[in-house]
Amino acid sequence: MTLGLGLALSMLTLRHWYETVFFGRPLCENCETDFPAIYAGARLVWENPTALYDLKQQALFEKAVDPPLDDSTLAFAYPPITALLLMPLGWTSFAGAYLLMSLVSGVALLVSLRLLRESLQLNKQQFRWLKLTTVCNFGVHVTFVLGQTSLIILLIFSLLVAAAYQRDSIRSGIWSGALFLKPQLLAVPMLVLAARRLWRAMCLGLLVIGVSAAISAFLVGEKGIADYIQIANRFSSTQSNLGTNPRDMHNLRALALFVFQAPFATYFWAVLSGLVLAVTALFNFRLPQNESIRSTQWVVNLLAVLLLSPHLHAHDLSLLVIVSALVLKNCENYESWISISVLLVLLAVGLFPLFPRIFEIHWPPPVLPMVFLAAFFYYARSLFILRHVMDHQGDGTT
Repeated sequence: MTLGLGLALSMLTLRHWYETVFFGRPLCENCETDFPAIYAGARLVWENPTALYDLKQQALFEKAVDPPLDDSTLAFAYPPITALLLMPLGWTSFAGAYLLMSLVSGVALLVSLRLLRESLQLNKQQFRWLKLTTVCNFGVHVTFVLGQTSLIILLIFSLLVAAAYQRDSIRSGIWSGALFLKPQLLAVPMLVLAARRLWRAMCLGLLVIGVSAAISAFLVGEKGIADYIQIANRFSSTQSNLGTNPRDMHNLRALALFVFQAPFATYFWAVLSGLVLAVTALFNFRLPQNESIRSTQWVVNLLAVLLLSPHLHAHDLSLLVIVSALVLKNCENYESWISISVLLVLLAVGLFPLFPRIFEIHWPPPVLPMVFLAAFFYYARSLFILRHVMDHQGDGTT
């Protein structure tokens, strides 16, 4: 049944992808793609980089490739360095660029899966379940349809996790800094480096961030940076007309907006974020380097990334591919009811964002943030208990 759902989702994705290639957008009611904004950014950074964040200029490119777009611009909101890396997309037609982006995303996904298999040393059965949870991950499918960059970010996180497993502090720093390509995901990896006292890695990460920021400033100039900050501030608003709505996201911000109205939602979001940050820093600071707990440790770290990101859309949930791999790493006996339950939960979480779209629920309850938060504290608590047990065993042997 689960495989059938995954295949059905794959067929729907393929249909929308085909329609976007040949008609510019999926041919269904209220369906659109993010790729006109990404294509506009790639064209502007090549032709007129100082106007990269000029919404009127972006709208001209977007309307040219997708005339049915309404008056609200789906803004290109990535940093200039990301636009520079995406620039080759602007050298070809919209359809050609979309095909190229799909190819890059597909390669990034396959490389990520191979990296996770090798670095986590997954057996055949674990890797088979990982592939199934990936096929059933709605975030992976929607990334291909929207032409988003989330699978490239998935690859960077996979490289970061692989470096952590190999205790390679140099690569850990480089790949942490590389997340400047999507700055809202940057805080937790840098916090982990600081909490683990990996100072050389942290310095490398800050160096990558500094170089990326300098290139960005040189590329778009002072006005471009000012326009970028203005767009970022508008994205932070709960009433943005730039194609986003915080209530539709899957993070602590969406949970806070569901529980409280402004301005109390902002305070509640700040308290929850501070708590998650404090717990993440504390257990990364206190836990020893130990192979048996590393997968659980990185489950907590990645859940913190998802919870704390101020902007977390459905396509960003492709990061759950790594969470699934780490959880499956701890599952050895697939005949036990606990392992079967874990697998079912992973599949359900991956498919959940699809159901509000099927049943046309505009603002569904933030179920995923609640699941992420509960799992975060459950795994963090288990790690603290394990640390306590290890301390007592150490005292008993002295």
